[in-house]
Amino acid sequence: MYFPIGWPKVLRNLATDSQAFKQIVSNRDKILFASLSDESFVVWFCKPSVSIVYHKRNAESLQRLGINVGVEWKPDSSMICISTSEGHLILYNVEVQSDQPAYQQFDPPTASLRRDSAELFIKEVIPSLKITLFKEILVWDGQITRMCCISGTEILVCTTRAHLLRYRWDGSQNRDYCLDLGRIPFSINQQVSKAEPILEDNTHVNDIEYSPLVCGFGITLNDGRAAYLTAPNLKFDPNAVQGIWAQGIDDATCARVNHKFRLIAIGRKNSQVDVFTIDEVTGGLELSHTMVLSSKDFPGDPGPVKCMRWTGDGRAVAVSWERGGLSVWSTFGALLMCSLAWDYGLNQDLASHNPLVVASMEWATEGYQLWMVKMEEDSKSSLIQMDFVKSPLSVNPCMSNQRHLYLQADDKLYVNLEDNLTRRTKISIIDSSSDAYQENGQEQPVNPRQEFVNSAKYKEFVDDNECRKQWIVIQLPATYIASNWPLRYSAIDEAGETICVAGRTGLAHYSRAARRWKLFGNEAQEKDFVVTGGMLCWRGYVVVGCYSILDGHDEVRFYARDAKLDNRFAKIVRVQSQVFVLDMLGDQLVVFGADALVTIYELDCVDNSGNIELRCVQAVDVSALSHPACVVSASLCRLHDAPPHARAPRAAPLSAPDSLVLNASGKLMMVQREEYDVDEDNNPAYSCLPATVLASCVESVWSSNNSGTQTQLSRALWLWCGSLGARVWLPLLPRDATRRPDPSRHTFMAKRIMLPFHLNIYPLTILFDDAILLGAENDTTLYTSDSNSVFSLPFCVINRTSQVYLHQILRQLLRRNLGYHAWEIARSCSALPYFPHSLELLLHEVLEEEATSKEPIPDAQLPSVIEFVHEFPVYLQTVVQCARKTEIALWAYLFSAAGKPKELFQECLQRKMLDTAASYLIILQNLESSTVSRQLATQLLDTALQQERWDLARDLVRFLRAIDPNDVDSPRNSVNVQTKYGQVVQSQTVSPNAEDLSVILGSMQLSGARGRSFSTTAAPREPSPPGAPAAPPAPRRAAPAAPAAVKRKKSVPARSDRESYNGTAEEFFIDMMIQRHARLLLSTARLVSLGRLAAALDLHLVGWLAGERERAARVDSAVLCLKRLHEDFSWPYPTATEDAYVQRKSSVVHSTYSASAEGGSQCGDSGYMSLSLRAALPLAGAPRSPPPASSAGEGSVAEGGGVAWGEAEGEERRYAALMERLHLHQAERGDHSAHVQLRYYLQLMTEASCVEWALVVAVALRDALAVLRCANAARAHDVSLPAARRLRNALADLMRWADEECIGYKPFMLAISNQIPFLTSIINARERRMSMVQTRVRTHSTGSLNAEPKQTQEPKLPPPQKAQEVKSVRKDSPVTMPEPAATTVPQPQEQLHEDNASNCAIM
Repeated sequence: MYFPIGWPKVLRNLATDSQAFKQIVSNRDKILFASLSDESFVVWFCKPSVSIVYHKRNAESLQRLGINVGVEWKPDSSMICISTSEGHLILYNVEVQSDQPAYQQFDPPTASLRRDSAELFIKEVIPSLKITLFKEILVWDGQITRMCCISGTEILVCTTRAHLLRYRWDGSQNRDYCLDLGRIPFSINQQVSKAEPILEDNTHVNDIEYSPLVCGFGITLNDGRAAYLTAPNLKFDPNAVQGIWAQGIDDATCARVNHKFRLIAIGRKNSQVDVFTIDEVTGGLELSHTMVLSSKDFPGDPGPVKCMRWTGDGRAVAVSWERGGLSVWSTFGALLMCSLAWDYGLNQDLASHNPLVVASMEWATEGYQLWMVKMEEDSKSSLIQMDFVKSPLSVNPCMSNQRHLYLQADDKLYVNLEDNLTRRTKISIIDSSSDAYQENGQEQPVNPRQEFVNSAKYKEFVDDNECRKQWIVIQLPATYIASNWPLRYSAIDEAGETICVAGRTGLAHYSRAARRWKLFGNEAQEKDFVVTGGMLCWRGYVVVGCYSILDGHDEVRFYARDAKLDNRFAKIVRVQSQVFVLDMLGDQLVVFGADALVTIYELDCVDNSGNIELRCVQAVDVSALSHPACVVSASLCRLHDAPPHARAPRAAPLSAPDSLVLNASGKLMMVQREEYDVDEDNNPAYSCLPATVLASCVESVWSSNNSGTQTQLSRALWLWCGSLGARVWLPLLPRDATRRPDPSRHTFMAKRIMLPFHLNIYPLTILFDDAILLGAENDTTLYTSDSNSVFSLPFCVINRTSQVYLHQILRQLLRRNLGYHAWEIARSCSALPYFPHSLELLLHEVLEEEATSKEPIPDAQLPSVIEFVHEFPVYLQTVVQCARKTEIALWAYLFSAAGKPKELFQECLQRKMLDTAASYLIILQNLESSTVSRQLATQLLDTALQQERWDLARDLVRFLRAIDPNDVDSPRNSVNVQTKYGQVVQSQTVSPNAEDLSVILGSMQLSGARGRSFSTTAAPREPSPPGAPAAPPAPRRAAPAAPAAVKRKKSVPARSDRESYNGTAEEFFIDMMIQRHARLLLSTARLVSLGRLAAALDLHLVGWLAGERERAARVDSAVLCLKRLHEDFSWPYPTATEDAYVQRKSSVVHSTYSASAEGGSQCGDSGYMSLSLRAALPLAGAPRSPPPASSAGEGSVAEGGGVAWGEAEGEERRYAALMERLHLHQAERGDHSAHVQLRYYLQLMTEASCVEWALVVAVALRDALAVLRCANAARAHDVSLPAARRLRNALADLMRWADEECIGYKPFMLAISNQIPFLTSIINARERRMSMVQTRVRTHSTGSLNAEPKQTQEPKLPPPQKAQEVKSVRKDSPVTMPEPAATTVPQPQEQLHEDNASNCAIM
């Protein structure tokens, strides 16, 4: 509720003697503060924090009466009472000088220093006070230990002689009502007939506080005991006063009473605070809860409790310790802040020296400041002030219905709107797309590749907006807050667009869309009323419960947000008593007043001009339940299930009216309303049933205000009980409620169930539909560690926190065998991005609790949780994520219920959930042998390559290569975890033999006890059969014989293939698998996937492609490969008009020289090849490419012929000009990335001498020079004759395809058509050369060739090797042309190659 913010302010002591303060006490309004020292006291003003008056006693008074001990204010702030060390009371009059204020403001004469904004003008009137001595009273009863103001006319004085003296403020003593501890009977409760007074000597009261709502005093004695003094009435007749002991307390140090929640807090020497409540049945003190620091908050001992102070609204208590430290707790013991957990730097040891030692403290008005007396070294002290922000629930509980989180300070608001919390911009859950979840909970298979396509590779429900923890700070306008400080009430509408505030008087509201404040135009109207009972937003109106100072009446006012803030446009309804609480449910307004009446109004907007009709529906008297001042909240809640026809028009009434829920002193009560009659206007009349107590120790209540949702979570009632945790009152809907609406069916089941569980945060807002709790927590930042600096204390900040609570509810329901209701709730939340995380938390908590339990669990919950999680598609992910986040020792217990990890791994592979399978692989690595892990990883790698999951494949390759070959066959040690269910646990590991058992059981009990006795540490060996020789002892190295047999089953490659391989056999198998998938991708013309595989798995494509020229790199259908390129790279087909086609066709014959041909060519040359245009064309002496019309054999010449180019330079220029024109008139290219990838592939294919693929890529790029290079490369020694033939056939097929199907390629194909006869000439030349070599082989005169008749065939292709080695072999290959016999291919075999089917299996 309360959170510190900023730095503590150090107040300057104006006293000249610089005496140390020992106590600080505020008046009833908490506006004036009196700080006491030994000789003087100072009165301070709260805002601004300045001193008003300083009074110092003279030396004669100090010597005669003693030094100051304590100080107390009169309730009307007109007097101050000082107690002295010599047992005297000094009464001072505090008079207000009305002629002039204490401080006056003047602008300096310098113009630049004058104030020019409203923030610089302090409009607060600081009164000028005058302190005069009224009377000195001698108390003849020992020393004074404590004073306590009990009324406006009397003050109670405690002395060391066990007396409680009552003095009037005029100085006289009320002797008839003075109390003596020796005459007060003490007992454990008010029903015990035997009560005894305190008979011990030297026993007196050292701390006391009075509360009329508790009807008594909370006291602590000097011997460490604590008690509660009460009486039948507030007169406290000495003969009727009774003492009630606080049981179990013998080290009490101080006591404080919470008025609103009727609690008595007792501080103890063991640094903890015990909080007691009054039992209404017995009248005794019952321990409610204990405020104790955990080892996480502070591992040491802060010492005895020094001081405690409750806030004015009773929603928090501040506690300080003698050794230092300050903490703030909620009403029922939730820790909100602890200075012992702050960051003081590395050099600060809090155990030996704490920089924050608080001797006394006091809350300021509305709890926004905490004034403290900080003790320093050398017996000095300083006055510091710490600022706080608080939740609006502390004063305006109706804001619990809102989904927005915001905190209020004294002059500003910290807002974190709901749309910043739940707007999802990036949601991706691992494997969530692999199985679709349907309404009936069944699974539906989807596209296996969708897991990767949807980028759901990693478990991320990180939402950019949900992680936004910044606060929107809205500063209240200075024109309003300067004269109406502090902020008291605030409210926000459901949409978060309007924020309303109310200070000391009046109100204002802020529009978030316009970023403007709207104030009263008439300031007199703003000063004429005070908001006393909260405020809320309803439709377009601001509703407040207020008191009119001008008329002296209590009212409920409605101000339209769109109209001016003026009483003329307001709807004012007069009520009978002061309004304490306002609440709204739909169009029903709940007003709770000081007369203990809960009045329910029905609101209706008559028109759009602001007319509102109020009809009083019912008035409920709750005076018998609680005192009106103790009522924390009163609201209407829809706790009944809506009938099936609830969606009818408004004229049709609901089956049951909304129930009234009251929180009185932490006790939550429900008053059910029922309709019994109708009035004369045909409106229903209601009556109330007896109240039902739902829970105790309740701080806050949340219920959903949205009537449209019908889920169980949205109809739940949430309770926060401080240190006792949270509770949710959940409705239990019957299964057949929709099919059988008959209410008389026999279900024998409660309609609601209360589920308790603990939270890690302090909840402030609940998002019912999103299953999230939102809260805030304190954090600090240290700026300096210098103890002498003002900033030596850390800077306090506030962080927004959140917690998912779904798994808590599911676990509680499963524990109570309400699995169907848990499944219904989980099904309604399955669309949430963190639903898998909730299931993981559910499984993890149950596993940790049961697996680490030392006691056997007969009804283990883990099997039911596993069965529950199995109902959802995220079962496999949930189990593996839970396993990876727990200790290995708990895995055996987990998988004994969830199933074997190997089977779960196989199921993931069947569902194509590869990321989840990879997670299981890590589990299997620790549970199975390395042989099994390698086998499963290889299987997963194969599947990942098939599914084109390259990142996962790269990780798997690294995983496989990281396995130590020497550890392959070493079995894993089984994890020994005691099972908690289903099995009998053996308590010992030693197996006694027959001889050991015969010692205690006798030989007659054992059939085999008469045999040979064996050692107690080794099991007996079976006797060997007769005649069998004793087996020799096996050597140590022969132990892994069975795994070695498994090792021999591996398909180890032949020795000839492994001679040149330097790596291990496992790496060889990995490379074989990768190359096999790469070969499949290349044979199916999927170059994009091949490139990604090479990039992810570090496959060197040049060396690998060189070895695949005659296998996977063969192109038997160039047209299909070209089509696949266009599809794979999203490369557009060329488009050409008829005019451009005619122009390009004529330019082949009638082309003129272009001057740009000799310059930088723009013919689409590959940027990776640094070849000039002249080098790219056929060299001199080579066969000239004939014109397109010539036959295939006209331009061919024999090898060694010397036909040169005719006018070579002019022909080159004309050809370059033609290429320039083709380039400038090309069709629109594809995107840049695809263009770069195709260029890269062109370079790779060219370097690897894969001329067929190089031709297809060059045609796709429409790069004529690249086509020329491919044609010239056909003469190279590393391009076989069949490859040259396939190159020519591919070019011819592309020509025909361009003529018949794709006219866009026609101009380009015409331009390169002369390469077909050029290739024919090369093929003919190579065939003649091979025939000549064969003729020479048949001649017997050549004796040197007789021994090599079998080498006329094509050389055998090299075996697949690692890419690096293939590349190195290729670098060492000879440059010269090999022997013709080595490349000779018989004609029938070549014909067989031409007739074979295409290797391009186009998908």
